[in-house]
Amino acid sequence: MEENAIIELPYGSEMVSLSVPRRNLLDVLEPGDAAGVRNPAVTMRQALRSPVGKPPLRDLVRAGQRVLVLVDDNTRPTPVYQVLPALLEELEVERNALQVRFLIATGTHRPLSQEETVRKVGAEVAHRYEVINHRWSDAETLVDLGRTVNGTPIKVNRLLVESDLVISIGTTVPHCLAGWAGGAKMIQPGVSGEDTTNHTHALCMMSPMPHLGRLDNPLRLEIEQIVRSVRLDMAVCCVLNRRSEFVHIVAGDSLAAHRRSVELARPIWVRPVRALADIVVVSSYPSDIDYWQGIKGLFAAELIVKRGGDIVLASPCPEGIAGELEHERTIAALAGIPSREMRLRAREMGLSDLAGVNTAVVAARINELAWVSVCTCMSDGQLAVLGHSRANTVQEGLDRALARQGRDAKVLVITHGGDICPALSL
Repeated sequence: MEENAIIELPYGSEMVSLSVPRRNLLDVLEPGDAAGVRNPAVTMRQALRSPVGKPPLRDLVRAGQRVLVLVDDNTRPTPVYQVLPALLEELEVERNALQVRFLIATGTHRPLSQEETVRKVGAEVAHRYEVINHRWSDAETLVDLGRTVNGTPIKVNRLLVESDLVISIGTTVPHCLAGWAGGAKMIQPGVSGEDTTNHTHALCMMSPMPHLGRLDNPLRLEIEQIVRSVRLDMAVCCVLNRRSEFVHIVAGDSLAAHRRSVELARPIWVRPVRALADIVVVSSYPSDIDYWQGIKGLFAAELIVKRGGDIVLASPCPEGIAGELEHERTIAALAGIPSREMRLRAREMGLSDLAGVNTAVVAARINELAWVSVCTCMSDGQLAVLGHSRANTVQEGLDRALARQGRDAKVLVITHGGDICPALSL
């Protein structure tokens, strides 16, 4: 009897089991082992007192300043609430009579509910301070700072220019569009306007390279141009492990601190693959609130699946395709159009949501590369818009893929496809 390997995959808040014949199993990609720090507050305090390329935070504070703290949203697992008390202590808020506000860097995502806000920043901060959701399409909340040398309009939340001290807190992991999350990404798209984000996302559609895990991609280079025109006095870049525990915290200049955090994150999140796979089974965890996040699993699979192969995506997506109705409408309008035509057809249709167009292009491009089936809560209609087929279970998706690819097909499993970057090492 053929021996099978039993693999546990995260699926939302649950785990699902997958049985793979050992003769077919190429590898299981998981985050690298890394222990969380014992006391995140102490680690945060040390980072703020010894930043990279900046004076210690306390040296930047002046009495009576208006302080703005940017934090990532609920699509990121960063346990910000664990380190905010240390940040506020370093600011010496009461003694310096500071006016402190928090801005959630939602990017193009929906605003957080009060309950989600409390989970992100903690009950004490949520009740004591003003916590504001950035809204990318609300022109009244934005300020125009001109254009980059490449012509990208720089429209950002006006709180950035109305504050005397701006601090950001985000997590550094591989990212499908910006190469790596964190750093300048907290500004663009984190707290930028629609025009700015659409312009940078258009770069992805025209880029000749996959962006995941690369710092030299056009989008990352452009957002780092944008941050030069925007106030960001201290960037805090966090490296987490698979359990969303803090492993490293680096503070300082947005570019220098980010680059240092990338090097610390690589052993955890960039994982070697020794050969291309006929079948990739990937959980998009922890990016699985909607397809807008869940597609990250497909970006990871795209790098290491053979042309004509199969991808089985496990992503519950309880909030459907996207939290923003405009994105859903854009993707639906482009359903069934070949990826190479989408950008031009979108222009003919007058679609201005280029971030949505980019997601539609990626979904179509991967459909053209491989057979894609999804184990999800999304409706059949939503899957039809995306051009993917349904797998009622991950096991069903794998069994169908094995039937299509043949008895010798090689299977690669990715457990945390929302963050892992596969690196082919032939």
